[in-house]
This record gives sequence, structure tokens and C-alpha cells, in this order.
Amino acid sequence: MPPVQGTRPARRTRERILEATLALYNELGEPNVSTTLIASEAGISAGNLHYHFRKKDQLTGALLDRFVGELDELLPPEQWRAGDVEDAWFLLHMIFEAIWRYRFLFRDLSGIMSRDRRAGHRLTAVFGRSVEASRGIALGLAQSGALVATPAELEALAENVTVMTLYWLSYDHVRYPRAASGASIARGIYQVLMLFAPFLLPEGRQHLERLAREYLRKEQAS
Repeated sequence: MPPVQGTRPARRTRERILEATLALYNELGEPNVSTTLIASEAGISAGNLHYHFRKKDQLTGALLDRFVGELDELLPPEQWRAGDVEDAWFLLHMIFEAIWRYRFLFRDLSGIMSRDRRAGHRLTAVFGRSVEASRGIALGLAQSGALVATPAELEALAENVTVMTLYWLSYDHVRYPRAASGASIARGIYQVLMLFAPFLLPEGRQHLERLAREYLRKEQAS
């Protein structure tokens, strides 16, 4: 069946609106962006914007849905276990890049959730899966013999890794407001992986610290 005439242009306009909104939210903060500014940035009339999104909260909700969907695709299945530090590094890098693309969410999350009750429900599941992925890193390193920790320590480590991963970029933005994405992400991954260091055996700790220093130096120089 051929596509309905006008469907693709409408979809492209909708995506252009969302991309313009995302860029403005990341630059100025969600509370500081009006629908008038979004329409101007997208190169459309206010009426055309209203046709696709009747109010600003719908735009924010659509971007939240996109973030949740992207992160959900990145996170490994429940029984996943990291084989080594490189596995953890790769996963964290992908997650940090996704959070960077939607960093406005974590700078204005309380306000967004207060205006959209569904936001909390949508984030609860993906936050839970994030903890599970962090647990998979810790358990994988423990099962390989690289990491030694009690069950309680492993659970606390998984929670701490998740919190730092999700909120690092907001913290880093306050300290280094003009930092490039690569430098912020590199610092974040370094700090997250250092949470594992006290539980690693000496050889694994030295390997982790060497990788972390080299990666951090490379990103800061670029």
C-alpha cells in the first residue's frame, strides 16, 4: 500500500521541531525555552508548531520518550555480565553519549517530573535497568576473579555507579560550563570506573588505572 500523501513531510517537520527543541533545551535549559523560540529555530510558524504539538509539555514528553527508548536499546539484557574492564568501558561510553544528547533532562528533571506525572513512570523502568547493568559489570568482574566484594558491597557499588553515571554530566556542567562533550564524558567514565578500583585485585587495578589515565589524557588533548 503506498504511503498516505503528506505523511512523510509531516513526519520530517515533526522531527525538525524535536531536533530544534532538543538543541535549545540543551543550550538554554528547558524552563527558559518558549514555543515561539522553538518555532523560530525550526523555521516554521507558531501555528504549524501547534499543529504537531499543542503545548510545550508534549514536546518535552516526546524528547523524554526518545531518550528512554535510546537508553533502553543500549542497556544489555538482565543476565548480562561484563567479561572485563573493556566491556564496562564500552557500555559506559555509549550510555554517557546518550545522556549527553539529552542532558537537559537531568538539569531540569525535578521540574519536568512535577509537570508530567508520566515522566516518573517512564524513567523508573529505565533507571532500574541501569542499576541492573551496573550490577552486571560488578558481578562479571567478580565472577572473572578480577574483583572481590561482599554481596552488600556489590549492591551498593551498582547503585553508586548508576547514580554517578546518570548525574555526572549535570555536576560537570556546573564545574566546567564550557567543557566539550568529549572531555566531560571522559571525566565521567574515569570517575565511574574508579568506583570499582578499591575492589579490584592489584593487577586489575593497575590495568584499570592505566587505561583510565590514557583515555582521560587522550580526550582532554583532543
